[in-house]
Order: sequence, then C-alpha cells, then structure tokens
Amino acid sequence: MMRLILLALAAGAVAGEPSRTWTLRDGRTFDAPLAAADGLRATFAPEEKPAFVVAISQLAQADAGFIGNWRADWHRPLILPARLAPWPASAAAPAGEVRFRGEDAGIFNYESANFRIASEVQLPAGAVGDLAKVFEATRAALIAMPLGLHAGGERASYDVSLLRDAESYKSAGGNEGTGGTYVARSRRVLVLLPNIGIEEGKTGIRLNYGGNLFVLKHEVTHQLMARWHRGMPHWAWEGIAEVVASLPYAQGQYTLRNPGAGMRDYVLKWRKSKDSRTIKLVVPARLMAMSSADWKSSVEQQEAYDLYNSAALLTLYFVLQNGGAPFAGFLDALRRGDDPAIAERVHLLGGKSRESLAPDIIALARKLGIEVKL
Repeated sequence: MMRLILLALAAGAVAGEPSRTWTLRDGRTFDAPLAAADGLRATFAPEEKPAFVVAISQLAQADAGFIGNWRADWHRPLILPARLAPWPASAAAPAGEVRFRGEDAGIFNYESANFRIASEVQLPAGAVGDLAKVFEATRAALIAMPLGLHAGGERASYDVSLLRDAESYKSAGGNEGTGGTYVARSRRVLVLLPNIGIEEGKTGIRLNYGGNLFVLKHEVTHQLMARWHRGMPHWAWEGIAEVVASLPYAQGQYTLRNPGAGMRDYVLKWRKSKDSRTIKLVVPARLMAMSSADWKSSVEQQEAYDLYNSAALLTLYFVLQNGGAPFAGFLDALRRGDDPAIAERVHLLGGKSRESLAPDIIALARKLGIEVKL
C-alpha cells in the first residue's frame, strides 16, 4: 500500500506537465516532462520509463533558464523522492578571497562570495578566510546534498557577527551559555569569538579555533535553512544542523559520500570520560512530538546534550534510508505546505509508528560504535 502511495505522489508531481524537447550543451536532445528541480539538478519523468536526473549545468542555456523560471513557483517540487540523485563525494567553498570592506565605528567588515562578516576584533586575513570557508562550504554542502534543500535564486548575502566577549554577544541576542546563535529576527548568525578559540590577549590574538568549527557549521545551517525552507519540525531543524556539523571537513571542503562518517566522534565530543561510548537517547516518539517551546524548556532543564544527540541520530537514520529519499520527500512535502502528519506517515514512517523507531536508532548507534541508554 505504501509503495502505491509513493508511486501516486511521484505521478502527481508531474501531473499536467507536458513533455518537451530538451537540449544538452553538447547538442544532444531528449524528450521528457520536467518533474522536479532544485538549485543544481533537474529530474525528468518520461512516460513508461524510469525517471532520471540531469545537472542543470549540462543543459543548454535556454533550457536552464526555463527551469529557473519553472522553479520560481514555490509549490514546484525540488526533488522526486522515487528518484534522487546520487550523493556527491564532496562539496567545497567557491574559489575567491575574502575582501576587507573597511572599519565602521570599531566594527571590521569583511565579505566573501555569499556572506558579510562583521567583527568586533580585527582578525588576521588567514583567520577570517578560514571562518568564511566554513560558511561558504556549508552552503555548498547543503546545495550539493540530493535532498532538495535549496531552491536557488538567492537575492542577498548572509550576515554573520563575530563578538568580542560575552557581554557583546548577549546584547546582540546571543543565547547565554552558547558559543553561537542564529537570531531569526535579524536573520544573523552570532559567534562568541572566545568560545571558538579566538581571544584577545596582552601579547596579541589567540587563534585556536580549529577544533570548534562545528559551532559555525551548525548555526550557519540554521541560517541557510531558515531562508530556504519552512514548516520544519524542531527535531528536523536541529537534526539537519547536527548532521552537517558532524560531517568531515577540512580546509573549505566537506566529505559527503558517507553522511555518517563523523557522527560517532561528534556525538561523543562532550563525554565525561574519553573511554565512554555511551549516550542517552530521547526516544523518537517523544522527540518527534516536541515543539520549539518544549525543546527550549528541556534545554533549560539541562537536557541539551541528550536532545541534540538524539536529533542527530534520528535525522541521520532517515538520511541513510534509500539515499535520503524518505527525508527528502518529507521536507519537500512540508515546504510545499502538505499536512505534516500525512507527510510524516507517508515519507518517513512507511507504515511504522514513531514508537517502533527506537530499536532502529539504537542499532544505528551501535553500528557507529555508540552505546545508547533510553
């Protein structure tokens, strides 16, 4: 029955879309109706033949422009869950130097391809470049993932503020006890520099941020997804950010081929003993029912570590199913305004209950080398 529903949804995605002739950059042509398109790829669904995915960059300029206009309608699907593109091996920040835009009232302003960075501390060019690479590579990774996260067509840069101390961080809207915050009201990421290892001293600036870049990866993911998506449950909102933060990253490049490669070390980073491999798991049924207010209340009750780890593992579990098809279908349905309960039942659960997910998450954790307590 569930397979029939998924097939019906796939068919519905192209209902009313006429077949047309498409031209590749090398001059070859093909006929098919357009079924879905994100910022990088177009999915075509010819009658009585399997759907297939083509990189938009491989299409002739006129056809690429047609897809851009087609995708401008918010209700167009970004992906076809029954036919996702394969996961790329990696994603990297675009080439280009960070530009210094001058000082204004003690704020040092920098700019990369897609981000504006305002810092209360004048940083060495290399340090600003490293931070900007994290922001740019995170954006590139989210677009490259074949999950339909990005519709394309960005019209403005993303703002990041680097704050000198806890007082400035709190005044700007940073959450107490954190090293980074995405502020929805201003659409800005705030970073407390000492918390990530950048601190002014009597002999100069201490630069020890290499081990704390996960804070930037997590918060910038929130910033990007807030502009690209809507209607996401809180476990998925935090879970996507945690999965991205866990991905192997080095010098402006993420490794994407195995999305779970860095999860073990990531969820164990705050363990009390270096020999411990045990974490507490918030059962999926409770986690998936939590509102943002519930989440905030639990964090205030010192459950943050358990909540974030649980969201990370639950999201990774769905991402690893069938190349991410369940999660991609769920998010695209929410983005287009479908009923959340139906989207969850059809795309994520596949006939299961929320309660039945706990053994699967425990099994995934053990496969990663993590022991779980409920």
